[in-house]
Amino acid sequence: MYSNNGEFFASRPATRAEREVYGYVRQLSRIEDAQQAIDAFYGLLFKASVTLPDLDSNSVRHALLHILESPEANKILPYVINRCFYTIGNIWRMDTSRHSALRTLILRASAVPEKRPRDRRVRQLVNAMDAYVKNGSLYVPLQRQMHLLCDLPQEEDCTSFANCFKDYFFIYESAAVTRDIPLHHRKSIQLQRKHQAQHFNKRLNNYWHDYQQGLNPVNPTRLSDDDLRNAIWAFLPGRDGSYLKQACQFDEFYRSRQKREDFLTHFHGYVMEPFVEANSRFKNNRFSSSVRTTLVESLGTDTAPITDASITYMCSRLLKILVCNTLEHPDIGQFKHLIKTVGHQALTAVLLKIVLFKRTVRSWFEDRFGILFHKWESSSLDSIGWLVQSFEYMNVALALNAPWVNYVPKARHTVA
Repeated sequence: MYSNNGEFFASRPATRAEREVYGYVRQLSRIEDAQQAIDAFYGLLFKASVTLPDLDSNSVRHALLHILESPEANKILPYVINRCFYTIGNIWRMDTSRHSALRTLILRASAVPEKRPRDRRVRQLVNAMDAYVKNGSLYVPLQRQMHLLCDLPQEEDCTSFANCFKDYFFIYESAAVTRDIPLHHRKSIQLQRKHQAQHFNKRLNNYWHDYQQGLNPVNPTRLSDDDLRNAIWAFLPGRDGSYLKQACQFDEFYRSRQKREDFLTHFHGYVMEPFVEANSRFKNNRFSSSVRTTLVESLGTDTAPITDASITYMCSRLLKILVCNTLEHPDIGQFKHLIKTVGHQALTAVLLKIVLFKRTVRSWFEDRFGILFHKWESSSLDSIGWLVQSFEYMNVALALNAPWVNYVPKARHTVA
């Protein structure tokens, strides 16, 4: 999601031929013998052959060849292939007994036949599969989904940041789903995200309860016990003056007063408050002025009305300054400087306040951390301690406030 690749494919309706191919893949997902389904899936993508007897094989093959003969075939083929993986993956992820098969399905993609077929169209399909596997913005997110399967290998390296992916529910969709995939193929990932957020919230509440009872609680994070206790207290939604309550109060202020200057002044104070509390120099320093300038520029001219859309845009620009910019040009110098000067907890508080106030900006926020994960996932935990701490603090803050940023339903949650 953090990459813009595939946006054109998401916005265009699937052709009749594409729908027929996707329908065939859905039929494969329902075959009881998973290995037979995998073989048939790769028969389609490596040989353009259709082996499921219950369907008109000639019709499905004709549909696939029609796609291959399309004038835009080279442009759309990687995304058609991607949609096929997500079509079967969305169904198999919901069934834990299929997780091992799904892992096999994903890994087998890299076994592209070295000997190319003689048939021009089939050769074009195999070349497209080869390009798909080598495309970091498509196949890599698919590979990340393997970390969310229940059959994780016991020998998996626990010192690699990549293998921490399952812990960070808030980047599931950003880092493991591409922009060309429609909402109905993201349901299983979203469900896994909800379950992980609920599970982690429960572990945090159990830790806090045991600590308050004078027991020896089990720390469910990579933070020290002192840092975790401070973080839980800071981000509890039910405490006096919590960030959730501050966000609700500011939202009431925004709804009741629409004067531009009033809004800018109060929102600047609202955002900067954790920084100033951690380091008083942030009250009037260069960074504070830079934030103010960004807010002013984002809202447009003095006569432009303040709307939900303009505020969402303003918050999205602010997130780029606070965390990182784009995948191609991350520009994380400011992010690391803030960690050094105000600390992880204060920076996490600012980010949480932005997302709590304007929940529509959550996907922008997730994309920022998705970019960070993409850039450093191959690193060892020891070499990027500053980044691991950032993810851990954010995980705690979002899990405790999950119902108010729409990660879990409010009705099933109790405030700690």
